[in-house]
Amino acid sequence: MAIWRFLRETASRIPDAIAVSVGGIDVTYAELDDRVERVAAGLRFQGLGSADRVITVLGNSIEHLTLILGCFRASLVAVPLAPWSIPAIIRYSLRNSGARGIVAPTAVLQSIFEGNDELRPDVIITMGDANPPMPWIPFEIIEAGPGDAPDSPRERCDHLGMIVYTSGTTSRPKAVVHTQDRMARRVRTFAEEIRLNPADVAFVAQQICRPLPLLGQVAACLQVGGRIVMHDGLTRGFWDAYANGPPKTMVVTIPAVTTDLLAAPQASKVDHSHLRLWLSGGDAVSAALQATFHAITGRKIVEVCGMTEAGFFTINPIDHPPRVGSIGRPLKDVQFRIVDEHEHDVPTGATGELWLKTPDLMVGYWNDTAESFRVFRDGWMRTGDLARCDPDGYLWLAGRTSEVINRGGRKIAPPMVESCLEEHPTVERSVVVPVPDSVCGQAPYAFLLLHPGAEPPSVTEWQQWLATRLESSAIPVGFTVVSEWPLTYQGKLDRARLAWMATLGGTWI
Repeated sequence: MAIWRFLRETASRIPDAIAVSVGGIDVTYAELDDRVERVAAGLRFQGLGSADRVITVLGNSIEHLTLILGCFRASLVAVPLAPWSIPAIIRYSLRNSGARGIVAPTAVLQSIFEGNDELRPDVIITMGDANPPMPWIPFEIIEAGPGDAPDSPRERCDHLGMIVYTSGTTSRPKAVVHTQDRMARRVRTFAEEIRLNPADVAFVAQQICRPLPLLGQVAACLQVGGRIVMHDGLTRGFWDAYANGPPKTMVVTIPAVTTDLLAAPQASKVDHSHLRLWLSGGDAVSAALQATFHAITGRKIVEVCGMTEAGFFTINPIDHPPRVGSIGRPLKDVQFRIVDEHEHDVPTGATGELWLKTPDLMVGYWNDTAESFRVFRDGWMRTGDLARCDPDGYLWLAGRTSEVINRGGRKIAPPMVESCLEEHPTVERSVVVPVPDSVCGQAPYAFLLLHPGAEPPSVTEWQQWLATRLESSAIPVGFTVVSEWPLTYQGKLDRARLAWMATLGGTWI
């Protein structure tokens, strides 16, 4: 089933139910279906055809949602970018995807194309500007739906649906391609796992340009007939929006943002009694964060793990106590292997590279056949993640294969060193990265976030502390205390930036 049909079928079943609430406006399922149909017709009327790529650079809004769904309806390929994407990233995406259309605010479009006329695609649509420069098209014209409705795609024919760019913190961003049918299957599986139902109200504060909120919240609610409440901004006005309007039952954030949200006085004052699921992905949820969250809300954080290339593939069971540090168990139809450097399966409890196989993997990287070929092995996808599986079937990540530090032939996994550092009573969190070493090639370097008011030990004291817990080769050669962590634009820890800082002796950059 094409993913846009979720909306069509639910609209035929409960047309007057509220589908989306945003900015004080409620949109019913019938109204949303009509808007999507008109946007699809408007995009086709501009000459965009099947499998043409359309880039969007927009925040959380009803317009952005109808554009993405309209692309699906018209058999176009949506390429959603974060609203804060810098011009260089947008230009790269235009070149790489060969997009024939782009939708963005006028100021963003001007910053992209100034001095880069050769990048202008055939269809340029402006948002929030009724009188844009010619020949740019106001979104209002697209939304008016000129032209005939697109033909319904053949049921048994899958269609390319979306290109999602990876964060690109260690290399150029990769363009991950997903089909509509594969995304739809992933949504159904996830909705079933978390027991999503028509009474659920998803509070969507993460940007819908990312797969977890778009598929795990928006599309999943459209499939079951739930309600979507969109908020444009993860921290700005979060608790006011959370507390007002219909009681929220489902929230998705990342750990770094959750930590900031819980530090606000409002977190303890709002009503959490209706909250059923607070899902977290993108990074590990620490024991301290889990404890703080439970103390404030009376609920637990449910860890979900996914990849841009594979979607969500594990979850901590929602009815079980959380296993802090574990990414949970595989979802239905997800197979996994953990292999050594010779691609042989390792015993239960041993660490190796995690490989995945599901019916819903990406079809490959756009314009990168070599990289697509590299990550696939006989239907299995190499994730690049180090992991182990315990006897109960729970998976535990142990870093990335690319993050392993090679110190004179000795392989050092940063999580092993980090866990020892975090046993120290002054340390709230640690991150270990490689730093160049003239003798051994690489050496570990530690960054530390201390508990409030804690005095940092000296380098000698750190090394003495670790000497009883680690092999000498795993002891960091340097230690830097930070007051905050550098994050990527997706809110994930920016290890590449920390590694760069380590080469400068820990200097903040």
